[in-house]
Amino acid sequence: MSQHLSRLTLVPYFKSGKKLQRIPNRDPFSVMLNPETFTVIDGIEKVSFFDGRINQEFHMLKSSTFKLSTILLDATGAIPKDLWPKGCNSIKDMMDCLKKATIMPYGEAHNVPIIKIHWCGMSFTAYASGLKTDYTLFNVKGVPLRAEVTLDLVQDFSEGWPYEEYKSPDLTHLVEVKAGDTLPLMCNRIYNDPSYYLQIARINGLTNFRQIKPGMMLEFPPIRE
Repeated sequence: MSQHLSRLTLVPYFKSGKKLQRIPNRDPFSVMLNPETFTVIDGIEKVSFFDGRINQEFHMLKSSTFKLSTILLDATGAIPKDLWPKGCNSIKDMMDCLKKATIMPYGEAHNVPIIKIHWCGMSFTAYASGLKTDYTLFNVKGVPLRAEVTLDLVQDFSEGWPYEEYKSPDLTHLVEVKAGDTLPLMCNRIYNDPSYYLQIARINGLTNFRQIKPGMMLEFPPIRE
């Protein structure tokens, strides 16, 4: 029966250069039962700055935030054992596995994992901003038998900014420099006018507009005359 279920799965990665790689010795975490709710909050932020001549105002897409609630962990035996997280025999084991996949720092920089979330054909990348656990059932010795977890996440752009298709002049674009790009060429592509390159250089703190390199992320806000 379980092989027919599409269960939400959290896979931990770390960033190596420009690529994401799986964290060694940390298993993906598949939930026992899918969350009751999956909330997505998209935001737009109004930003003001002085470009050296006039005050500019624009709207910038913010990272989406996600909330997964409730992730149920149950060690009472009510849920078939083949749906339990890999290698887990208790709520403590399950919490340890979940934390390794989501909030436990990794590597010398002690960064939290970058998580790829897979569920029902959806796939997105995020990092955890919080994990709340309610222990709701205990045995006579006080050992937890059931827990309800809420996981807060923030969208991550390690694999690139996903919104370049939005060409609204009222939104800022965060664009990755590709091989062969120049700042005038990118301005022409975004604004249909290459002459904005000096303003974009100032906005991005570039002292020499010719020194952009592949992999750099540059902001292209609306330019108002």
